[in-house]
Amino acid sequence: MRLVASTVLVLALTVALFTPSSIALNKYYKLTPAQKHFTAIIVQLKTFRSVNWSSPTSMWVQIPSSQSARATDLAEVIEDRARDALKQPFCVHIYVKKGQSLAASCVY
Repeated sequence: MRLVASTVLVLALTVALFTPSSIALNKYYKLTPAQKHFTAIIVQLKTFRSVNWSSPTSMWVQIPSSQSARATDLAEVIEDRARDALKQPFCVHIYVKKGQSLAASCVY
């Protein structure tokens, strides 16, 4: 019985963590101090419109449509800078319209 309950819990957490529109987790997840600081830095840059964490490992960054051709480069720049700042595995998704990732870059 414990094995079944553990398996169900692991599956539920996996779905919640890796679903971009994870609304349930988003309500309860508190950013770490490093995530708060890094998010504040990214938000201040004029290239980006908004930064949201949909899970502890999934950062979504909105850009203006005029920057969509640079989406891959912007994802790589954020990933490169966040590697040392956050010291955690995560993926950054660049988008113009919500839920439609133009580019992604991950740190493991």
